[in-house]
Amino acid sequence: MKVLLLTMPTPAAPFIEAIAARAPELELVEYRSALGDAELAAIDVALGWRMPAGLQARMPRLGWVCSIGAGVDKLLDPDLAPHVIVSRIVDPEQAAGIAQYVVTMVLRHARDLEAYEARQRGRSWQRQPTPLATHRVTVLGTGAIGATIVDWLGRVGLRARGWNRRATETLDAVLAQSDVVVCALPLTDATEDLLDAGALAAMPHGSYLVNVARGALVVEADLIAAVRSGHLSGAALDVQRREPLPADDPLWSVPGITITPHIAAQSSTEVIAAQFVAALRTVQRGDAVPNAIDRARGY
Repeated sequence: MKVLLLTMPTPAAPFIEAIAARAPELELVEYRSALGDAELAAIDVALGWRMPAGLQARMPRLGWVCSIGAGVDKLLDPDLAPHVIVSRIVDPEQAAGIAQYVVTMVLRHARDLEAYEARQRGRSWQRQPTPLATHRVTVLGTGAIGATIVDWLGRVGLRARGWNRRATETLDAVLAQSDVVVCALPLTDATEDLLDAGALAAMPHGSYLVNVARGALVVEADLIAAVRSGHLSGAALDVQRREPLPADDPLWSVPGITITPHIAAQSSTEVIAAQFVAALRTVQRGDAVPNAIDRARGY
């Protein structure tokens, strides 16, 4: 079986080493733009996070694409043949890491630590009453990651709940009851630009947004306007529409918006290799691919 590694810009070498240690019989190929049609025509499986445009058409034997992360949107090439199965890695430690990030950012906002950081820069030893944080937090997305985030937020005393697009309560209604909104939804045609000017206006004055999903879920120009106007107190964005975020992007310079470079959590190479090989053995026994997604829904 021939496996194509689509891990760029992360080097493929650590993945190749970890997978080869568990399944030495596999032929592992690192993707390069110079790969010829003959080599690509022999590929059975692709493992990675982004499908370069036009690549799928050059892999007629491809039957399975496995994402090395929680999201699969960058692998769902419109030209991907209908029979190709798409699956993903499910890493409990990754979910916990993302939950830690969210708790950190929500408490930083709720306890007004950003203001104290500014006072330190100004050498101002000034304090103000800070009540216990019991903010209403809504997590958009109730999958494995969203559910873990809700659990962790509840452990520190925040009133957290989950919401998804199948809920009876409308998005605007749930946003209106949220002091903090955490976005953990998959990126699909139905969720792209979900948090636009109208949705942000539905959030209470002074509320806060945390995005750990995909940048394209948020209309960034609308978010900037909402923060600059004072309607939102700020946002923590671990994901952005353009990654890496260019130095001239206006998000960098908005007071109240915190930018981190997609580091909330990442699955380890060893976890990815172990799950991929375990899934491969399952397939070789004739069973269904574990953690397969519904391509029509995008998750």
